[in-house]
Amino acid sequence: MTTAAKSTVGTTMYVLDASVSPHAVLAIPALKGLSNVGGGKRKKIDKSTFDSVGYNENQGGRADPPEATGELVLNKSLVGHQKVKALFEAQARGAVDNIEVFIGDADGTAPPTIVGGHLVAPQTASPKKWARSGTLGVGYISSFSPKKVDDDIDRADFAFQFSGGATWVNKGDLISITY
Repeated sequence: MTTAAKSTVGTTMYVLDASVSPHAVLAIPALKGLSNVGGGKRKKIDKSTFDSVGYNENQGGRADPPEATGELVLNKSLVGHQKVKALFEAQARGAVDNIEVFIGDADGTAPPTIVGGHLVAPQTASPKKWARSGTLGVGYISSFSPKKVDDDIDRADFAFQFSGGATWVNKGDLISITY
């Protein structure tokens, strides 16, 4: 049996830019990598007592959503990089609340759309199906840190903290999986 593998070349991260009216879809260009996209980790609750024998007794608690971290090849002249920095600063000041994100897989190029003020994964017209696989979520840009590395190019580390679960969509389907 052969395991199917997908290339990550063409993966694109989009955020809903709520700092402008009307809201806009913002692609984050020159993404070099992205980790912890969805999922999470459940907290461990220790319910051991003096009557517990041999091992501690644990129970799963609420899930803690992940923080997606990545790196950009930084280009200060790119509007996408300027806007990510501006959104980070606006959220730090409390001027912008949580934002929506769509991380589009490499199986398509269509960006998400805005319907009713929310990001929606790209869809085909008829019959309606997802035109691109990816992950939808809500959260905030938790860090944006430009860096200079010796004998290298300008880069920036950034992180997006999910707030709650995320939704997976699979190209060619019209069902979604929320976790």
